[in-house]
Amino acid sequence: MDCRAVFEKIDPDELIDLCSQLIRIPSHLEVPGQEQEISLYLEKKLREKRFQVSTQEVQEGRSNVIVHMPGDGKGRSLLLNGHLDTVPPGTAMKNPYNPDIRNGMLFGRGACDMKGAVGAMIYSMMLLERNGIRLFGDLFFTGVVGEETGGTGTRALVKNGFGADFAVVGEPTDMKLVVSHKGVANFEVTLWGKACHASIPEHGASAIVAGSEFIGEIQHRLVPLLQSRVQNLVGSATINIGLVQGGTKINMVPDRCIIHVDRRWVSAEDEKQILSELEGILKGVCETDPRLRGEVKPLLPAEGYFGPLEVPHDHEIVTIAEKALQQSGIVPKKAGMQGWTDAATLMNAGIPSILIGPGRIEQAHTDEEFVKVSQLVDSVKVYLSLIHTICGWAV
Repeated sequence: MDCRAVFEKIDPDELIDLCSQLIRIPSHLEVPGQEQEISLYLEKKLREKRFQVSTQEVQEGRSNVIVHMPGDGKGRSLLLNGHLDTVPPGTAMKNPYNPDIRNGMLFGRGACDMKGAVGAMIYSMMLLERNGIRLFGDLFFTGVVGEETGGTGTRALVKNGFGADFAVVGEPTDMKLVVSHKGVANFEVTLWGKACHASIPEHGASAIVAGSEFIGEIQHRLVPLLQSRVQNLVGSATINIGLVQGGTKINMVPDRCIIHVDRRWVSAEDEKQILSELEGILKGVCETDPRLRGEVKPLLPAEGYFGPLEVPHDHEIVTIAEKALQQSGIVPKKAGMQGWTDAATLMNAGIPSILIGPGRIEQAHTDEEFVKVSQLVDSVKVYLSLIHTICGWAV
């Protein structure tokens, strides 16, 4: 049975029903247990379908779900990776967990990011099992926790030695082949000054004023420099001041100011350089007054890789993915993403990884989150084609 014969077995209504069931289960950081309910649901459902299922506890009560369809050793292995968590629903979302089909689109929290892709990956495996297809290489699905809050689940996978020959991550790419995205680094910058009464500010040193000078130096000195550092398909490095906190009372010169910095970096940079540039600017500000001091503290886990993804255009996984898209009736288009993804963690662990998934990133995290049903069907076709080419199969 070739790919096209399996394509004909796709039942859009069955696929929608599976994705809808995933959407009905809240799985964000404000829910007790976060992903626990959806992990248990998938584990039970897939065991009932006679899949080999295991769980990996990442944190207490939060577990990755790992599905293994073993091959006979004559093919290569493929990982289908998708995260089970979502962001919380927006205040304007009327029924975030009541999936709704309108104009060929499936609405609900997580429909786009990324329960649609998770459902499509699982459905692809169900089609293989249902049609008695025997794989030559091992096929894995990993439903991971904590992607929205630092990639916790996938980091746990690779830390514990998980491996595969290739991987595809199902983030919403509008069915484009994403081979490039920026890295992320988050910092907490703290400035300390000297408090005094607001009526005699010259007797103190305002940490807030110093913080504003630090931000000004970033805008005037660092931003132009970052604009000259460019990565293929994603553009230049960026920096964003996301949070500023300081002061105690209106009638006191503030002795502390905290600034949270989000830094998106490209392959022409490295983490030491990023940190030293911020520390250099902070040092210059503090040198203007001996009563000032400051610290730059990284916020992301030290043991994780949060750098850029950049897959060479002539890499075998890119060629395979382009053929899979063509076989599925989609014109291949290579693209980049601005946000960071688990594909970078997998690539850094030695697993060549690309991103292909239904939905547009512009719809992710919005109050009108949706995924096109046609793209759900297309993604099943692409995942099946990737399985066929990488793992190989027979009936």
